[in-house]
Amino acid sequence: MLILALDTFEDLEPVLESQPDAVVIGLDPLSARSRAIATLDQLPEMVRFFHDHNIQTLINAQAMVEEKLYPEIQTTFFAALDAGADGFYIADDGYITMADEYEQKTGTPVRNKLIIQPETLICSGEDASFYLDLGLQAASLGHELSLKEMVDAAHTSIRPDGIEVLIAGLYTWMESRRPLVENYLRYIERSDRFEEGRIYTIQEQLREARLPIWQDEKGTHVLADQPLQAGAHLLALQNAGIGRFRIDAFLKGNVWGVQLLKKYRALLEHPKRAESFDIQPTIFAAPSWIRKEK
Repeated sequence: MLILALDTFEDLEPVLESQPDAVVIGLDPLSARSRAIATLDQLPEMVRFFHDHNIQTLINAQAMVEEKLYPEIQTTFFAALDAGADGFYIADDGYITMADEYEQKTGTPVRNKLIIQPETLICSGEDASFYLDLGLQAASLGHELSLKEMVDAAHTSIRPDGIEVLIAGLYTWMESRRPLVENYLRYIERSDRFEEGRIYTIQEQLREARLPIWQDEKGTHVLADQPLQAGAHLLALQNAGIGRFRIDAFLKGNVWGVQLLKKYRALLEHPKRAESFDIQPTIFAAPSWIRKEK
């Protein structure tokens, strides 16, 4: 299964032409780290639109479930289920409780709509099995695991086809609900340089990499400096039984994601021709959207 997390709702024509098995979109107030945000009113039509093209619609629901927001999040989650959404990427186990509440209300089990993706916390087959054994649709492995660790996770999981791996895109380096950018600029007496949603970069003392960072109403987000491209390891992951591969076009553009989707699909469908594909990991220059500010 090849999944494309959309960057925006622009450039949908090449997305439809490339036929991913599923797309990932955002939905307020459920989503974090997403620019392809649909409203609840738009969602039913959007789900039908992608279903008409034989593409599943998955929802980014990775915002943390704060107690004060629980009623609003629950109402939105229930409405998205009613709209026909095929799955929800979650980082908070509160959604498992909400799924059970939906089942009590409607009689329809929906734990199989949940995909656990806490960014870095699923690090083994045992971790994945815990959630898969609860009836979740899938478990997404941590992005910084080695190839051997991912293969070992598949071999020790109760259901390797339910393991998902990010194979391309900028991965999350850190998430915090604290307003770290705003606080830092206030500390150095440069509050005038703060702008919500603006992308800055930070540089660690012992590393040359410049990491994209921004702050919004959900908190502070830091990304890796370079996108993952796991084409060179794709066949090994498939041979281990892993059945779900995600390309995240966030801040890279849907066209970028589509190009990789086509390349990776060709590789998976024709593994004996692997040498004819340019599948080596690529090092990109710093993206143009990064503002060189300290």
